[in-house]
Amino acid sequence: MNIRERGIRNARETDLRQAIMIGLDEALTALEEAFYDLSDDQLVAFPVPGRNNIAWILMHCLDNLDANAIGVQTGERRFDPAAQWELWRGSPRPRPYPGASFPSKAELLSLLHQITERVFEILDGVDAEWPAEPLDLPLPKRVRADFYMRTIYHTMSHIRQIWLLRGALGLADDNWPRQYWA
Repeated sequence: MNIRERGIRNARETDLRQAIMIGLDEALTALEEAFYDLSDDQLVAFPVPGRNNIAWILMHCLDNLDANAIGVQTGERRFDPAAQWELWRGSPRPRPYPGASFPSKAELLSLLHQITERVFEILDGVDAEWPAEPLDLPLPKRVRADFYMRTIYHTMSHIRQIWLLRGALGLADDNWPRQYWA
């Protein structure tokens, strides 16, 4: 199966906005490739006791993308934030556990597609200087691009975890998915 057949974004003569779009395109495509072929049971399995499952990691990434690539940029969110998907904010939270409620694969794909559509709608509608604009937030991240770049790298780091969990579930023996441009 080929995921998201859109035109390839190239770095030639690229400005910051376009570079962010390239990174987001790669990260969001790789995120979808990491789980589109899994069953709901595989998404909620815990191959490493006491650690996160794939469904939790996906919701954590989607929450982060929604917050930083949409929320910080526009003041809106695709879905209500829930503390269960965050690792930060200071207070300890119970870890995900077998039998806990997680979104289905269909719901996860729907959220990913909604977030992807909105992220690119935002970036397609702004000029090249917009990502470098300062934000008035009490955080060390100072410009819009900071939030996009950290979100890209955050997502990519969790994609590696998903593939490791796929391996622990015995699901990584087949060929890796092939992107539409490969």
